[in-house]
Amino acid sequence: MKFVNVSTDQMEKFEGKWVAIDSKKDLIIAVGDTLEEIAPLVSGSVKDKDKIKASAYLVPRKDEGPYVL
Repeated sequence: MKFVNVSTDQMEKFEGKWVAIDSKKDLIIAVGDTLEEIAPLVSGSVKDKDKIKASAYLVPRKDEGPYVL
């Protein structure tokens, strides 16, 4: 996992990668090759949902459509 501090406007830089997005600040905060790499930032229990720092998103490549999980 690589920590970054990049606006979501620049998401195309991370094609084919998993990104952790802080929706409150509209920033990409981390990038990884797998979901497991960014899991510490995007997972948690329902009772601790306020402690979850980001949401996960797999950035599609130019020749792919959006992913639906």
